[in-house]
Amino acid sequence: MKSSCTIIISHFNSLPFLRACIRQVRKYKHENIRQNIIISDQSGEGIYDEVIYEFENEKDIIVVHSQPLYSGYGIDYIMRNSCISTEYVCQLHVDCFPIHKNWLYMPIGLMKENDFKF
Repeated sequence: MKSSCTIIISHFNSLPFLRACIRQVRKYKHENIRQNIIISDQSGEGIYDEVIYEFENEKDIIVVHSQPLYSGYGIDYIMRNSCISTEYVCQLHVDCFPIHKNWLYMPIGLMKENDFKF
């Protein structure tokens, strides 16, 4: 049985890092985890426009723009206002890059095995 996970990527004015992060998330997708990505974008209008241009038509990505108040605000905003329908949520900063296909599979497996609830 597949698990499902929403991956929230925090982004602020660093488009090359965002591209690399999304590339790695996709590259190391595990076959037993259905994943989708929400970009929590707190960039200014110029960069935000580039993010929208590049990612708005991707079927596995949603871009959510919020005010650049502090690093956790965008995540809080998404958790309160977006319709997340997956079993799990993972948050990555834009400068974090998965390097193995088990980067989500292993922690999800441990949570299931030990019946962890957060």
